[in-house]
Amino acid sequence: MSCSDDDSSGQSSSITLEFDNVVGTTNLELNTSNMPYTNSKGEAYKLTRLTYYVSNIKLKRADGTVFTDPVKSDGSAGYYLVDENDAESQEITVENVPSGDYTEVTFTIGVDATQVNHAAQTGALDPAKGLFWSWDAGYIFIALEGVSPVSTEPENVFQYYVGGYKEDAASNQVNNIKTITLSFNGNPAPIRPAHEPEVHLLFDVNKFLNGPGEQVTFSSNASRHTSKASQNLSGNIAASFVVDHIHAN
Repeated sequence: MSCSDDDSSGQSSSITLEFDNVVGTTNLELNTSNMPYTNSKGEAYKLTRLTYYVSNIKLKRADGTVFTDPVKSDGSAGYYLVDENDAESQEITVENVPSGDYTEVTFTIGVDATQVNHAAQTGALDPAKGLFWSWDAGYIFIALEGVSPVSTEPENVFQYYVGGYKEDAASNQVNNIKTITLSFNGNPAPIRPAHEPEVHLLFDVNKFLNGPGEQVTFSSNASRHTSKASQNLSGNIAASFVVDHIHAN
């Protein structure tokens, strides 16, 4: 799939993907003084951290052509780290998108093997961000941390790190990269020089904790720090994201 445009004028504009993190119908708030959330097992909890990598963004137009967000080999473009502690990071603006009516978006949660194999990374992929396990295990794609009174970990914390970019039985590695395609539900995003639409997406923490891959309970196995340990949990990622609405702007 590649960038293409049937508009003879060659005009382009931008589109913003806003990633809004929620817990069910409630907007997510970190570091609360109480335990405001409840998982599917009826266990109370609060969250102290939520970050995840978004990459390889593709936008499909009504005529079937696809625009691909450019990626730089050093990681300085095309890879984005969404951080609940940083409101600016939750709005990803894709530039120079050919004019047209766009009907769906595809993106990856994770960092692919081609980037892991590069010796030096910058931008969102800088190892100083604290989301790089090792050259063998790669990046942490989603980091979710919090506290629940039923957790048996020290200070009742829980930590779920989903990562892993390759299948390697010898080193107990699995590939947990997930690519997600979401329709705009019959409401195209019109990209024109005078229109810079915004697509409002939701990431639901409770769907991440309770989905087709696994139903998480904080009272057991509340700490996942390897790709193998997070394999079932990674099966919940795709269902955690939905398109909520679109601002045509």
